[in-house]
Amino acid sequence: MLKKLTIKNYILIDSLTIEFNKGLSVITGETGAGKSILVGALSLLAGAKPDVKNISAGATKSVIEGTFDISNLSLKEKFEENDIDYDAETIIRREINENGKSRAFINDTPVSVAILKEIAKYIIEIHSQHQNLLLADNTFQLDVIDMYSGNSNILSEYKSLYNTLNQKEKELKQLISAQQQAKQEEEYLKYVFSQLSEAALKENEDTELEEEQNQLTYAEEIKESLYKSSSLFDEENGVISNLSTILSELRNVEKKIKTGDLLSRMESLYIEAKDIASEVYSRAESTIYDPQRLSEVEERLSLIYNLQKRYSKSDVASLLQYKQEIETKLHSVEGVEEDIANLTQEIDTLKKELSAVANKLTNARKSGGDTFSKTLTNMAQPLSLPNLNFKVEWEQEEELTENGAERALFTFSANKNMPLTPLSKSASGGEISRLMLCVKALVADVRAMPIMLFDEVDSGISGETAGKVATIMAQMAQERQIIVITHLPQVAAKGLWHYNIYKEDSENKTVAYIKQLSDKERVAEVARMMSSDKPTDAALNLASELLNIKI
Repeated sequence: MLKKLTIKNYILIDSLTIEFNKGLSVITGETGAGKSILVGALSLLAGAKPDVKNISAGATKSVIEGTFDISNLSLKEKFEENDIDYDAETIIRREINENGKSRAFINDTPVSVAILKEIAKYIIEIHSQHQNLLLADNTFQLDVIDMYSGNSNILSEYKSLYNTLNQKEKELKQLISAQQQAKQEEEYLKYVFSQLSEAALKENEDTELEEEQNQLTYAEEIKESLYKSSSLFDEENGVISNLSTILSELRNVEKKIKTGDLLSRMESLYIEAKDIASEVYSRAESTIYDPQRLSEVEERLSLIYNLQKRYSKSDVASLLQYKQEIETKLHSVEGVEEDIANLTQEIDTLKKELSAVANKLTNARKSGGDTFSKTLTNMAQPLSLPNLNFKVEWEQEEELTENGAERALFTFSANKNMPLTPLSKSASGGEISRLMLCVKALVADVRAMPIMLFDEVDSGISGETAGKVATIMAQMAQERQIIVITHLPQVAAKGLWHYNIYKEDSENKTVAYIKQLSDKERVAEVARMMSSDKPTDAALNLASELLNIKI
């Protein structure tokens, strides 16, 4: 429910605040008084595109703010999805600056226009003659039947299955594409894997072979140097002999004075020297020049270097990792076939489930469509459509779509013995307007509706028809807030609350105002709507009768 609307510096309005109530509120005013200003202001709160030309002359910014009671609309989750603080009393504000930029706020949280539209569509619905064009749209027609028939649960189940199926089919397509690409690479991968497997590479093999190559290449020089080193240790006046003499002298000294750790260090050095001498000699003996082994090592290294160059790898470790990657790819090629088979089976199951739900939805739609057709016909015939014949027909889709297996088609005939034709091709603007009102009334009976603003949808009718249109609006307003901008006294008389928009001229400008009318003022306004000039006594009496207000 719209509780309060504040408008500042918008078109002819400098500043006004108007409070609204439950039920049917009617807004009237002379032609050109500015009733469209209210529609424009509420449209901005619903996400309409702003126009800087609508900023009042001399002002730099327009501000429109609405306070709404949304406690019965179940929007808390929608607010949380968009990171907006939820409040049962929600404030929507729109600011339009003279530079063309606009800002939107919901409960003081800045939001994009897209989010504003997404939230506002659940809060306020503006029904104008332009919206009547929707009645000829097949998607709108299908939505109407689903809402009227209470198909939300079936439709939700259908769409969930449909989206899951779509996702699975995309996954299958990607798997098949990956399989085709993998198969193109498979022979090459097998060839590479075979080469690397035959090479039987070992971790750090390249480093070890390079060390062995150096040893074999310089074996004679190494052997000579080792023997020379060994002789320097073991000859008569060599390192071991000299160290032995030094050790003997230090032992003599130790008998006379304490040398600290000097003797123990010398003993350690002597033992270490003898150990080194032994190892040097051993290595000299084991160093062999082996041309055949050198050839084998160089051949093995050549193989490794060629593999590194061919596959752009820096060492054996990289080649081994590459081999592992290829092996994984080859296994995945084999696994993809199984994945494709499993996914294909899953898709077949989903298609059967979707088809079953689609049939269920089709039956619910056709049953609901028949009831809707009869109810709409009965409601609309008294609105100067005595020979109305209306029927919801169905066109089968070539394949299942996001919305089901069929499209709804509203068909219509306003005259006897005339064939039913699509509503968009045969109904006049006035007929569509009255039918749309009935559609809104029927849908409003079966679901929680947002605030509904009707902008002169009653144009082109009068007399008894106007009275019946007014009755429909009054019935709709029993369970929800309806705001009607009207030029018909019959509609104005049905309002629980009556507001009048009027203009006043000052020396420099014209300003629009809106006020809630008292009973006496309502009688005068309805009488004005009945008369072309100043209300006559007869008009005032008739208005009093219509309003059931004594004057």
